Amino acid sequence: MSKQISYDWNLGTIVKILLTCGRLYLGGWMLVSGTSYWLTQLGLPPVFPQPVGNSPLSSQMLVTMIEVGLFDIVKTLEIVCGLMLIFNRFVPLGLVIAMPISAVVWYNAIILNGRTDRLFNPTYMGVMCFYLSIILMFAYLRFYAPLLTWKAKMGGLGDVKKLVDAAKSEA
Repeated sequence: MSKQISYDWNLGTIVKILLTCGRLYLGGWMLVSGTSYWLTQLGLPPVFPQPVGNSPLSSQMLVTMIEVGLFDIVKTLEIVCGLMLIFNRFVPLGLVIAMPISAVVWYNAIILNGRTDRLFNPTYMGVMCFYLSIILMFAYLRFYAPLLTWKAKMGGLGDVKKLVDAAKSEA
């Protein structure tokens, strides 16, 4: 017996396919970028060499991140984020992790290195990782909607009891 899969080819289906491709592409880039760095730390050749900046400010930022150990954290988070996006697990959290990383990559590429000519270059991941993160966060907006309350009211002292109760129930 043959099973046939059919799709309703409409704009929604095409957008979902494109967003899925974007999620996989961003996840793959994050995974390869993080893995490439850790390969060099293990004495192995990288997938691609880690750029250390084309301008003094860019070099200073990247070298400082390496010296203080922040780069190790960033590259580890890239791997974690990449796996989340590729395997479609905890994607909203993965995108929250990806956003600051991709924003710094964009800032380094465009502002510090002055590559404004590549601002909208779809093949340049120095900018595309940031744009893909934004687009994908919009695609998962329903998970972030509670965070986007326009005029949130502050809690009161009674909310502390809720924290205590939650802590007791997990113990």
